[in-house]
Amino acid sequence: MNASVSFRSLLVFISVAVIATFLVPFVSHAQTTCTFTRTLSLGDEGEDVLCLQKYLNTTDHKIAAAGVGSPGNETTSYGSLTEAAVLAWQQANGVAGANGNFGPGSQAKYKEVSAAAPVAQNESEVDHLLSIVSGLQAQLDAATPQPTVPATVTTPTPQVAGASTYAKSEAQKGAEKRIMDAVEMILDAFGEVDDLREDDPDEASDIDEDVRDAIETLFDSLESYFDEDYSSAEEDADSALDDATSAFEDAGGESDATEAEDLLDDVEDLYDDVVDLFEEAEDKDEDTGDAEDLIDEAADLLDDAQEAFKDKVYRQAISDALDAQELLEDAEDEIDLVSDKDAEKYVEDIWDMYDDAEEEIDDADADGEDVDDSLDLLDDAKRALKRADIAVDEEEFEDAIDEAEEAEDLIDEALDAIGGSKGDESDAEEALDDAWKEYKDARDELYNAEDDDEDVGDAWDYLGDAKDALNDAEDAMEDEDYDEVMDLVDDALKAIEDALDEL
Repeated sequence: MNASVSFRSLLVFISVAVIATFLVPFVSHAQTTCTFTRTLSLGDEGEDVLCLQKYLNTTDHKIAAAGVGSPGNETTSYGSLTEAAVLAWQQANGVAGANGNFGPGSQAKYKEVSAAAPVAQNESEVDHLLSIVSGLQAQLDAATPQPTVPATVTTPTPQVAGASTYAKSEAQKGAEKRIMDAVEMILDAFGEVDDLREDDPDEASDIDEDVRDAIETLFDSLESYFDEDYSSAEEDADSALDDATSAFEDAGGESDATEAEDLLDDVEDLYDDVVDLFEEAEDKDEDTGDAEDLIDEAADLLDDAQEAFKDKVYRQAISDALDAQELLEDAEDEIDLVSDKDAEKYVEDIWDMYDDAEEEIDDADADGEDVDDSLDLLDDAKRALKRADIAVDEEEFEDAIDEAEEAEDLIDEALDAIGGSKGDESDAEEALDDAWKEYKDARDELYNAEDDDEDVGDAWDYLGDAKDALNDAEDAMEDEDYDEVMDLVDDALKAIEDALDEL
């Protein structure tokens, strides 16, 4: 058999661990009670005897360790093994007159003990899972080499060209990796369901069923693996992973799969936008710098991310997608092109700025302040904005931007003439620029750490939060909400600090 014994041992261990984890909520949330209407003793037959034997097999006083009467092999006959187990149970629980007969005193103690320590309801299901593990263990034992007596003379075995000692095939490696992925997700699902159980036990119970399905499929995968049918093993492990992921998300968790899928969608949209921008710039003979090379590199990374996602290597997909996003943003910065939408939006924003300034100057005039210089500057700004509107209509977008920029400067000067908010703007702009530098330095540190194979933990997530905050700060800057800019800069710096703390 080609499957390595060490990995077989690991899989058997995994099977036991998964079942043990599974039984915790299953046992604690389901109770079984036996109904006794008579004293049971040696020679009795009936379903009540069967129930008693099943109960005893959940305690330290089992009917038998193996064979007839052992867990999963209970009978309806009250024989000597049952009598001995009952006697041991009676003595352990302090039943008066312990004699191996299960009478009123023992039945009263049973109710007391079983109420305090409920047992699993669906014994057959648990037994089925345990029997699978037993079967896997038997295969493991059969595959384990037995010690041999070394020969007195060792004759070297000639090596045939093309032959080699045991090495795992790609199919086997693929099956092993997918099995481990499925196990990890099943255990994550258990944890998420346990968190949900207190708030919504009914929903948790429904999701338990989905996790059980994932476990059953995982065991199908393990059996195929031990039969060296690695293709079926990987296929079943894939199904188990999908079922466990669905259960994990239904219980309130956010899986790497969902995060990767959402990020890929966003980066693919960004890629399309940047390619459109690049083609437009080329058509207009505008400077595109290194944009083409950056776009090509981003496309390769995006392909890698999509391939990793297809192979369910979600963390790698996320990493590649983030790298592609960074390159696309750099490419966007390289393209010296002002589109009609950019120009129209900018001119509209400066008109809004003009309206706000006009209202502020009117208020200052009403308060008796000298606003003559401010009004003159505002008139100049208005004329510049009208020229910008004409340039937009004539599709001279660069000229429109230039005129709008002149109007913006004039508006700032008009506000300065009455003690306007230029000082606040300058502080906000400086703080924002410094925060972007902090972000880029932190990003470089993370790249270096990954190149050195260091564990970066959740650093990329924190850095993503910082970038979002800085982008929001840019929007607030355009809206002249300088207090909001400062608050967002503080949030970004805190996230950057958290990212660096992860290293």
